[in-house]
Amino acid sequence: MKSHPFCDFRHGQRLREIVRRFAQHPTESVPQASTSASESQSIYRFWANKRVKPEQILASHRVSVVERANGQAVVLAIQDTTDLDFSGLKQTSGLGFIHQSQQQGIKVHSCFAVSGGGEPLGLLHQHTWTRNERSGKRNERRKKATCDKESGRWLDTLRAAEVGIDESMCLVHVGDREADIYDLFVQPRRAHSHLLIRAEHNRKVQHELDYLIPTLEQAPILGQQTIDLERNPERPARRATLTLRGMQVTIAVPRPHKGPNQCQPVTLNVLRVEEASVPTEGKPIRWLLLTPLPIDSLEQAWRCVRWYSLRWLIERFHFTLKSGCRIEALQLETAQRLLNALATYSIVAWRLMRLVYRARLCPDDSCERVLQPVEWKLLRRKFEPQNRSKKPPTIRQAVRWIAQLGGFLARTADGEPGLKRLWRGLGVLHHLLQGAQLAAKA
Repeated sequence: MKSHPFCDFRHGQRLREIVRRFAQHPTESVPQASTSASESQSIYRFWANKRVKPEQILASHRVSVVERANGQAVVLAIQDTTDLDFSGLKQTSGLGFIHQSQQQGIKVHSCFAVSGGGEPLGLLHQHTWTRNERSGKRNERRKKATCDKESGRWLDTLRAAEVGIDESMCLVHVGDREADIYDLFVQPRRAHSHLLIRAEHNRKVQHELDYLIPTLEQAPILGQQTIDLERNPERPARRATLTLRGMQVTIAVPRPHKGPNQCQPVTLNVLRVEEASVPTEGKPIRWLLLTPLPIDSLEQAWRCVRWYSLRWLIERFHFTLKSGCRIEALQLETAQRLLNALATYSIVAWRLMRLVYRARLCPDDSCERVLQPVEWKLLRRKFEPQNRSKKPPTIRQAVRWIAQLGGFLARTADGEPGLKRLWRGLGVLHHLLQGAQLAAKA
């Protein structure tokens, strides 16, 4: 965070201090993460300050995100929505319904930047809103233009994500089936900006078979490739062999479309990605991807599949916010204060993810890019007490040590540590560091 958009520069300084403190103790409550009662109160006052807005907090982070993005050949702007459940906060004002139940909270739509190689770069945009009614009026949805519905957030976020990004760089907007919106396909984008959307609807196409799915049955097989799938709540980690089919289609303007009359059919490439054999655990992969990116060869098609597989990172971001930073455990008096806290913890969640994935992508880099000398020296003293080298360990080694503090066993077959072990280990590391500093003063 090299600069900040706050009216008072002290707010930017305070934000940096808060983010650093929470990054050291991500799983702990505000009082537990603070060094004193006065520091704890200053954090609550920062969130309650009417001159501090969540847009300002995220804008201060976005400056660095754009710098990192503009240093890449390809950046994926991944969008997704999640719900923050604050049903237990009966006295908190400004909350809304999040499901067709009595649950109350805040809906959050984020755009997370990831390099083409899979390195988390940070948040490009975050949109939040609340519902005044428990459920939407289904019968009226088709009567409204996209910009007047909640789905308009996908269009607004696409525009916001492109601000400041170098136009010579390839920017790919990635979305799941909820992003299968005709208006998103036809929305103007800057040069070298593309879509990569998982299809939800069997759309009308300009073909003799009339609809997308039967048309795609005639698409030629481009080849097969193998991909390593990360574990998620629906399946264990596994290696999958995928068969790729692809062709170009022209999607017709939807019949009930309420947009401008000048809308025309849109031509896109479509990829059908299927797992060659049924796995013993979990559902087989079945993706239908829509994109203007070329798929003339197996290499080009496989590039799209690899990029879409990185959509999983925004789910890890939301997981880190909820389970690592424990954002839903906050007890604040107003929704506005919760939004300031959300923006703050969003930066913290990205920092945690950066540490894990940088250790995987650049394992031989020096750990001093992400750790202070006092931190890695304490780690080395604990795990290699006989080592007197002054050279910093690699980032991979340092992250494994931190994860071991959080319960990672570091056995040969254990692979690389994940986010949960890391955030647990970071808390232990900084408690050890505080103890060592106190002992030195005794």
